[in-house]
Amino acid sequence: MAKLKDIAERVGVSISTVSRAISNDASRPVSEETKQKIREAALELGYKLHEPSRHANENNGTAAKRIACIVPQHLMDDHPYFSTVLAGFHKKMEELGQPPAIVRTCEEVGDAEKIRLMLRETGAEGIVAISWYDEELFELIQQNGVAIMGVSLNDERLTVPVVDCDRILSARAAVRHLIDQGHTRIAYIGGPAYSKQMESEERFVGYKFAMLEANLQLQGEWLMNTGWNVDRSFSKMSELLERLPKAEWPTAVFCASDMLAIPAMRAVVENHGSIPEDIAIVGMDNIDVAQYTTPPLTSVSVPKYEIGRVAAKSIVDYLDGHFPMATKILLPGSLVVRESSHFTRN
Repeated sequence: MAKLKDIAERVGVSISTVSRAISNDASRPVSEETKQKIREAALELGYKLHEPSRHANENNGTAAKRIACIVPQHLMDDHPYFSTVLAGFHKKMEELGQPPAIVRTCEEVGDAEKIRLMLRETGAEGIVAISWYDEELFELIQQNGVAIMGVSLNDERLTVPVVDCDRILSARAAVRHLIDQGHTRIAYIGGPAYSKQMESEERFVGYKFAMLEANLQLQGEWLMNTGWNVDRSFSKMSELLERLPKAEWPTAVFCASDMLAIPAMRAVVENHGSIPEDIAIVGMDNIDVAQYTTPPLTSVSVPKYEIGRVAAKSIVDYLDGHFPMATKILLPGSLVVRESSHFTRN
């Protein structure tokens, strides 16, 4: 099934341009020439183009809804996690007979005036915030009578409705797996939550829960906050291993994402360590490339596509008045064990 990314690659434009073209976004119009190229590529690839209508959908009695997705720019173009979430969202909107969502980056709507302008120009009835949170702007959106739903907003203190994976339980299961392999010296690589503190981020909470549950100590220098930056994951892991004699290395690392785990694996190898014999590594998200690392990466499989589909169904149902907006919908993850952690310590 063709995705927006496939059309973007065929035409040589960004995913957001494709989204604006096929949703007939009048507030950020695409040139007629580019729009025609996009429509032709969509038809060639078998992507079903929705023709907007003001009337109720004949199949389910649902009126067309104008929904905007807001995503950070760095997650927009072919990110291995969020591009799959967006693909699931767009596919479910199509199945529901809804027009494609309008896509904006959070940088494009980064202040109150820009938000007001976007709401006025697009007529958006609902906002799906994907890994983006701004307390003041969220309040402004709600004050304008627009429904808002978060996707992958991983902070327990947030009060907006959220669709996500159960990251606390998933992280706990990943660390338990390492403990079952005989590890007691387990490091953590992650990033902050929307509170700007790593300690409140759900994957760190799950890691801490599993460690304390097993009466294992958390060592401050082994808790690496990368700010979700892959280069920092490599540098922080390298600095730790260079500073300590090999006998004092952690024997395992739980990484809050595969994107952080892969550079950490390289840091181990460049410091003459073996995976998993010296250091076992577990990631989260189970992105496609995880199975092709050397050695293949153990990871928590997050139902990315399903998260997008559930978010689309939930906000459309809410706007139709069928159901109240759920406070939080958490889908389960599952641990996929591969060679990066499959080594029982004596």
